[in-house]
Amino acid sequence: MTHRKRLLVPLLAATLLSPTPVLAQDPLSPPPPPAGPTAVEAAAPAALTKADVELLVDGFLPYALQRGDIAGAVVTVVKDGQILFTKGYGVADRETNEPVDPEKHLFRPGSISKLFTWIAVMQQVEAGRIDLDTDINKYLGFKIPNTWPEPITMRHVMTHTAGFAETVRDLIVRGQDHPLELEALLARWIPERAFKPGTVPAYSNYATALAGLIVQRVSGEKFEDYIDKHILAPAGMKHSSMAQPLPPHLAPLMSKGYGSSRDKAQAFEVVNHAPAGSLSASGADMGRFMIALLNKGEAPNGRILTPESLAQMWKPQYRPLPGQELAMGLGFYEQNRNGYRIMGHGGDTTLFHSDLAMWLDEGVGLYISFNSTGDDVSRGPIRDQLHRMIADRYFPPKTKPAEPAVAAAPIKRAVPVGGTYYMSRRAEGTLVSLINLVGQGDLVTNDDGTVTFSMFRDYAGKPKRWREVAPDRWQEPGTDSLMHTKTDASGKVTAITTDDYPAIFIAQPVPAGINKGWNLPALGLTLTLALFAVLWWPVAALVRRRYGVAHPLTGRDLLADRLVRGAALASLICLGGFATVMATAIDPLMFGELDLVLRLLQLAGLLGVLGVFPAGWRAWKLWTDRNAGWWARIRASLMVLVFLYVLWVVETFHLLSLKLDY
Repeated sequence: MTHRKRLLVPLLAATLLSPTPVLAQDPLSPPPPPAGPTAVEAAAPAALTKADVELLVDGFLPYALQRGDIAGAVVTVVKDGQILFTKGYGVADRETNEPVDPEKHLFRPGSISKLFTWIAVMQQVEAGRIDLDTDINKYLGFKIPNTWPEPITMRHVMTHTAGFAETVRDLIVRGQDHPLELEALLARWIPERAFKPGTVPAYSNYATALAGLIVQRVSGEKFEDYIDKHILAPAGMKHSSMAQPLPPHLAPLMSKGYGSSRDKAQAFEVVNHAPAGSLSASGADMGRFMIALLNKGEAPNGRILTPESLAQMWKPQYRPLPGQELAMGLGFYEQNRNGYRIMGHGGDTTLFHSDLAMWLDEGVGLYISFNSTGDDVSRGPIRDQLHRMIADRYFPPKTKPAEPAVAAAPIKRAVPVGGTYYMSRRAEGTLVSLINLVGQGDLVTNDDGTVTFSMFRDYAGKPKRWREVAPDRWQEPGTDSLMHTKTDASGKVTAITTDDYPAIFIAQPVPAGINKGWNLPALGLTLTLALFAVLWWPVAALVRRRYGVAHPLTGRDLLADRLVRGAALASLICLGGFATVMATAIDPLMFGELDLVLRLLQLAGLLGVLGVFPAGWRAWKLWTDRNAGWWARIRASLMVLVFLYVLWVVETFHLLSLKLDY
């Protein structure tokens, strides 16, 4: 539940994806100052008034929504303990053409729901029931396996460094009456622990759901009831709930959710990992939530947290790379801009897309939410641009960096920057890990000395160019956009991240075994050879029939040839089918709607793997037959290689798993 759809494949095309995008260091140390010359005087900020905000948003958002094919949106701005501006745009229901009402219509904030879960955790910390640095197994009714000697703590969970691999299945479903029972869901299948706790950021909905379950267990209250009683009610959020389905008095107020502004409304999304993203809330209520936080936890109907707890949540806890500008707090992440301290969170379901940002020292908050996916490209940039417009108009830089001197000496590297990388937020140990084969980005040194990383792109979809302005610190020329790297003693880049995204993942070198550089050509050649073997089968039969020629093979040789061709067909179905599912059907895969398809593809994969035996026997026969032709021998040997590669893919990417957990 987050934004940046352009990272869809490398980040699993997953919903609940935090904003839209390890290392030994002091997580509390401040980042180094920007490299470059001295600063010059900055422009004065505009007055933050309701009229001025409305003029700004009205001049941008209606066109942006139409351009992005989005049906409706809500925007709320708070200031000095009051809702300064809240307004709906577009429609909440296309059938009735009902305009969005920011006071009554509920939107789904997606992963912004996690903030409520983290606050609930901190409430239990205040009550002495949870210790942030204790093994979370202490609070669970089942055991997280000890993959690493170091236990997972709640601090790891809240900074997304627990180390869990990505999960997809049953995350969000539609057409289901209620979510699965939380403890049974989380205990049934525990995802692989891919990283040692506290070392690598890997955004995890599963870990967040564990946190919500722990709140439920230690408080003795059902999770959604706890949130309602201890956060929503004190904050005066009467048009909000984490219950699924919604309570009867709120259900009629739920905005419809759309694929695009022209599509029919889709069913209410049920988030099974409820603590990670089940909230439904009006835009005005999200304003009340921000006001309570900016008022140091004091809400109209009671305190939700102490100022000390909030200060701890907003204190930098973890930076993925040394020198990185943006850090993770406890649950909140930094969105700092222009020298101002900004904390918040983004969120996406499959239909709703939202962002929340708070200027902590200025007492200002911004919330925006869409009720449509739209054109699949624009929703992230629209949110980003509105945030940027608010920041630059009302909170411009206090000092403005001057342009770097033309004669500045470039950073010289012993080894040219380059390599192939994939994101730390990824599936491991399940069939969805096949996405890792195509979800890889290239780091390339350009002729002008800049570098590009294909996963970090601008609004036009083009890879940004970065120039190294200090060791392992890169800046996009003419902007304040920064990329950070980590380099080992040999000069190889071992990690990449950017302040364009929150500190919830890094890019890591792809192991040689699954590098796309050789796997994609090998996969293409395998599919081509298998297709040729399959197509030649009926073609040869028709030719023989046309000219009345008998099949040149008999007995076991004929049987082996037919088994090889049948296995080639099965391999085509398996590899082609899985590739199609991963590229085009992530939502049905998540909803669990493709179980039968996956089982059939697995059966095809098994038959394809077994093809190595008749192919090997056939090749051995031909190579030991002095009368056999060289073309026949080569063709038979190539088919052996085809099935060996199919075996490699099936084994490496776990395509034949007995359980459909992913």
